[in-house]
Amino acid sequence: MLNSGLLSLDKVKLSARDEKNPLSQTMPDKPTELRHFAKLCEQRRKFPILYKLEFQTAVKVETNSCKHALRKANALKNQNPKCIPYDYNRVVLDKYDNTPDSDYINASYVDSLLKPNAYIVTQGPTEDTVLDFWRMVWQENCSCIVMLTKTFDFTKVMCVQYWPPNKEKEEIYGDMHITIQSEEELANFHIRTFRLFKLNKDNVVSEERFLLQFHYTEWHSHTCPFSNAILEFRRRVRAVVGTIIKANSRIGPMLVHCNDGGGRSGVYLAIDANMELAEEEDSFHVFGYLKKLRQSRKGLIENVDQYKFVYDTLEEFIICGNSWFPVKELSQRLKEKSLKDPLTKMNSYQREYAQICKQTPRFTIGDCAGGHRGDNREKNRDVLCVPPDNFRPYLSSFQGNSFTDYINAVFVDGYTKPREYIVTEWPLQKTCGEFWSLVYDHECAAVVVLCQPPHNSQQYPAFWPEGRHSKKYGPVFTIDHISHQHYSNIKSWIFRINKKVISLTELMAGVKAPPRTVQLFQLTCWPMGHKVPTSTNSLVELMNMVERWRQKTDYGPVCVVSPDGRSRAGVYCAANACIEQVIQHGEVDVFQAVKTVRRHRPQLVDNMTEYKYCYDLVLHYVLHYLNKDLKEKK
Repeated sequence: MLNSGLLSLDKVKLSARDEKNPLSQTMPDKPTELRHFAKLCEQRRKFPILYKLEFQTAVKVETNSCKHALRKANALKNQNPKCIPYDYNRVVLDKYDNTPDSDYINASYVDSLLKPNAYIVTQGPTEDTVLDFWRMVWQENCSCIVMLTKTFDFTKVMCVQYWPPNKEKEEIYGDMHITIQSEEELANFHIRTFRLFKLNKDNVVSEERFLLQFHYTEWHSHTCPFSNAILEFRRRVRAVVGTIIKANSRIGPMLVHCNDGGGRSGVYLAIDANMELAEEEDSFHVFGYLKKLRQSRKGLIENVDQYKFVYDTLEEFIICGNSWFPVKELSQRLKEKSLKDPLTKMNSYQREYAQICKQTPRFTIGDCAGGHRGDNREKNRDVLCVPPDNFRPYLSSFQGNSFTDYINAVFVDGYTKPREYIVTEWPLQKTCGEFWSLVYDHECAAVVVLCQPPHNSQQYPAFWPEGRHSKKYGPVFTIDHISHQHYSNIKSWIFRINKKVISLTELMAGVKAPPRTVQLFQLTCWPMGHKVPTSTNSLVELMNMVERWRQKTDYGPVCVVSPDGRSRAGVYCAANACIEQVIQHGEVDVFQAVKTVRRHRPQLVDNMTEYKYCYDLVLHYVLHYLNKDLKEKK
């Protein structure tokens, strides 16, 4: 009954103090030791109503007065009337020009589990409040800014861009000048360094500060992101903030905001504060901290799904721990990973891969409805390997009424860019037109083919011109050969994709379809049926050639083609992400890279051999290419 949700919560006494109520005893009023936390999560998976029970108990805490937030002059400064500060812990700005209510901003001090006023939670600045936002940042001497929203999400402005558009521009708010010193782009978040300064009467800098902003860009409103991505984000934030706090004891709170200073901000605080507690006291207090959050500000963690996500993320942290290590330790670590545990008879590679398989998401037929439609079903080589609708690239070129927006392909994140790769299967005879529509519509910079089927194969038809002549694929796409260059184990062609507009609506509107250029690379040393290529060096060289080509173009996605859309492609994407991490941060994390490529297609890297080969690829790159590539970048 509990598990089904048929038991009315109204009939359940929610008081945690009611010791006779067996449900109340499941709510952890004291911190839970880390070694018992997995058991706590297992209990909640078995009885999901416990999440709801805890959440509803916590949100029924006594509310405090919000008189300042509800004043007529201040109400207009609030994005969401459900997320406003209490009077007792609101951030009070210094009044200026004797203006009434100029001390108000929609922001609250929030404690962590170890430190009072560790955070300031605020809403994303609006056109009317952006000046107050920067006044608060300066006044409170914030240690960093953690931004958890896009500026624009779907059709709604979530938050104004309160920093300059590029490094050359400067923005002025009141007496404060703001410039961007540096910016680093990663797949799920950006890290910016701002320079804040004030000038005296002689136009000379009188005061100057540097402030980091960590901007998580892949967390849509009312949803939950991926746990491993949030944990990586938090690791980057803490690595910097910990150093800042040690260097400057007078530094102020961490400033956290989403669009309204509600749900997403509360989720991040709950994860960060509990992990901080774990580092100090080897325990989590999820339920206790939710009550503390709700007593600190309205709307922090807005629903049960977000609360469950906090549990899931902390559990992932316990199970997976820190899987990265410095690149200088690579050779030694790989030797250690090969050693078998005498009890389990498994080595580290096998344990890691088993953990990845256990945590890989599963998609239902409903999640992949597009690929199971009657008019699309025959476009799949394997109906058990169909892309989820949320993560597949939709085709937009009109090729006739019998064509749909579907191709069996899926987006895969890279290390520095989301949706950096599009993984697809070798086209069927009837889907060659769809393949070139995919490359054209999504402006792919390169196509990487990781196999060489037999010539004139019926199962794997040729989908690019073999000679120098142009060839038509489907009703609208013609591929022109521009040039080709063949090397040992690698062939490459540069093609021009020409599209004919046949939609009557587009013709009447005068829509033009400009030709596009793409380079196609084929690896010829990975025989059909083999799990790994015969030359690791050739695969690494291919990756470098693709990267050099993308640097000359606009860094569009890379379309990765494997025989079945599952084997080989995951190795290419994961190894590329690992190599990027080695170059940018001097770290190796194959475990998280493989978890990331399997998010949208669980069949990628689907055997132990491919997983181990990802490590071998990274080792080969480090030993033979790393120093040379770092010199070129400098």
